[in-house]
Amino acid sequence: MGLPIKLSSGNPVYEKYYRQVDTGNTGRVLASDAAAFLKKSGLPDLILGKIWDLADTDGKGILNKQEFFVALRLVACAQNGLEVSLSSLNLAVPPPRFHDTGSPLLTSGPSAVELPWAVKAEDKAKYDAIFDSLSPVDGFLSGDKVKPVLLNSKLPVEILGRLLYRLLKKPNKIGVIINS
Repeated sequence: MGLPIKLSSGNPVYEKYYRQVDTGNTGRVLASDAAAFLKKSGLPDLILGKIWDLADTDGKGILNKQEFFVALRLVACAQNGLEVSLSSLNLAVPPPRFHDTGSPLLTSGPSAVELPWAVKAEDKAKYDAIFDSLSPVDGFLSGDKVKPVLLNSKLPVEILGRLLYRLLKKPNKIGVIINS
């Protein structure tokens, strides 16, 4: 599946960001490198996950230069309050901002987006207790044990749908095994 828009390779800011993640000039960016870099945008992990899913068109866990540019444009859209979708790629937005002295557009102080994603210590303890109460095996839970917890979580249907999609797509990276 190709991307609906070709982003220019002539953007010096995007080029500089790309050189920061593809230091070996391999023509590809690994998921771990992209994740570490994109986290500096200050966006919540849920939004970054959606950006990755849209940019990684073939689902291989590696971005080529064009796909990385798409991820950057989607970060910029999210930072400017626009919808994170492929249709937003056609919108004019300023380049994305990252918290890093090596970035061309250094931001100082709090993120312009101010969306916290960290779990509070007391919430983490509560969620750890719930997880442990489900009797994980080697750190994993079966889908039949997780499903009722998720359905009772009162999360919006859209978030549950995205979570289920990610669980089915990459079950071993999340710690849940879905029984089909």
